[in-house]
Amino acid sequence: DNQWLVIFCDEINLPAQDAYGTQRVIMFLRQLTEHGGYWNNDCKWIHLRRILLVGACNPPTDAGRVELSERFLRNAPILFVDYHAESSLKQIYRCFNQALLRMHPHLKGFVDPMNDAMVELYLKNKEKFTPDIAPQYIYSPRELSRWVRAMYEAMEPLDAMTAEELVRLWGHEALRLFQDRLIDQEDKIWCSQTIETVAARNFPGVDVPTSLKRPNLFSQWLKKTYESTDRDVLRQFVAARLRVFYEEELDVPLVVFDEVLDHVLRIDNVLRHPVGHLLLVGESGVGKTVLTRFVAWMNGLNIFQIKANNRYTIEQFDDDLRSLFRRVGVDGEKICFIFDESNALSSAFLERMNALLASGEVPGLFEGDERTQLMAACRESMKEREGGMVVDSEDELFRKFTKIIQKNLHVVFTMNPLSADFSSRCTTSPALFNRCVVDWFGTWSKEALIQVGYEFTKQLDTGYTEFSVPNHPSETLMEVVDVVQADDISLREAVVAALVNIHNIAKSIATTVGKNSGRMHYISPRDFLDLINKFIKTEFEMKDALEDQQTHVRAGLQKLLETQDQVADLN
Repeated sequence: DNQWLVIFCDEINLPAQDAYGTQRVIMFLRQLTEHGGYWNNDCKWIHLRRILLVGACNPPTDAGRVELSERFLRNAPILFVDYHAESSLKQIYRCFNQALLRMHPHLKGFVDPMNDAMVELYLKNKEKFTPDIAPQYIYSPRELSRWVRAMYEAMEPLDAMTAEELVRLWGHEALRLFQDRLIDQEDKIWCSQTIETVAARNFPGVDVPTSLKRPNLFSQWLKKTYESTDRDVLRQFVAARLRVFYEEELDVPLVVFDEVLDHVLRIDNVLRHPVGHLLLVGESGVGKTVLTRFVAWMNGLNIFQIKANNRYTIEQFDDDLRSLFRRVGVDGEKICFIFDESNALSSAFLERMNALLASGEVPGLFEGDERTQLMAACRESMKEREGGMVVDSEDELFRKFTKIIQKNLHVVFTMNPLSADFSSRCTTSPALFNRCVVDWFGTWSKEALIQVGYEFTKQLDTGYTEFSVPNHPSETLMEVVDVVQADDISLREAVVAALVNIHNIAKSIATTVGKNSGRMHYISPRDFLDLINKFIKTEFEMKDALEDQQTHVRAGLQKLLETQDQVADLN
């Protein structure tokens, strides 16, 4: 038809974890550019005209990237596109923030202060936390876009908002974007203090310490709007909903301690937004999957998980993805796809998930008859959904299909940082971090261990045992009293302190032995739960055994008394 065709090849379409496969693709592209065609399977030369190739990729210095050959690069002009400078970022996002505050005219004076604070905080975090420290420390302007979108969805339903409420919302979203991915407690403290410093510098006339008072929690579960929420009230609500969740979905007991409440709100904050994908990184047993299932249930999302085993192939994975896409794009279901790292049996699994995160589709997944059937089903679905409107172009129909998937499908990755493949998967799968909101679960803190231990030892009967308070209580025992807010030290607090100390000592010894022997032995929160359960089980067994012995002794004494009475009567 005398038309030009532009072939756009994104780096995400290349086999990132297969250097040989990438080189074969580059050789094919080089043949197209230098000779204007290629040899097909029948050894016939196919000549191409009016074809332009455009490639997009990361610099070869980035981790996991395959450097292009100079023979191919000599045929293509190279344009380096870097992140925008500070002045450009302020100019771009000032337009967004200006439109954002237009909904509340009395706050228009905060456009420049809020815009400058956003860009300043973003650049400070990007400068301090680099991918050399941890793979999830990847910052791009997407963080600013997520920030603006989250604030818009919170501000849009409100009739009025004060300056203090604006700053509190601004600080909450900053915590979600920048602090949640940090590993060390010192870094989290630095991030929190930096937020307060930047806010105090850019929001004059606002009581910043009061506005950013911790804990800074936002939720729409208690009200119809997304507003600041009290922790204790929210804990009672979540605990009540969890009891219903246990009965209807999953019978797994869960203690609503402070960290669980924080992670639940973080997951909910992402799953409520379109194109909301999550990367949950934490040790085994911290509750990544259970909390995700609970939040998805709260938001009316269906759960989709693949059942991978040793015989599970990439073809079966493709079939599962096709079924998932039809449910989301054709039937209109809202689904949360939980993908654990153990399901990635080969590099091809992660390549498909990278493509899904980056573009909302997997190239080549629907071909031939499957694509024809999909388009027919989409056309019928669109007619019902849009009131009989007919979409003629197949490309336009597929684009709408892809947009529906991006809107209604939420991918949640769960990964263990102690896994041997964690670092390699991070470097070869950049979309896991730059397309997902990262929530670093890590492991349970000492306060969390105390709260869990105190909750699970409720069924212990310690009233029949005499207990004397030690003259010099341990530091852990005093922490237990402070965390559970006990009036005095009792046997139950001592038991909890002992369990926490046993867990921490075992974890410390395992780390030391692993460093000396080269074979790591990991102690996770799941082991702490096993410790509690076995302790309670052993206590119950010993208590039952004592009660049986007491019953036996009582029966024997009663028999002796009866015999004595009978002998007296006979005498």
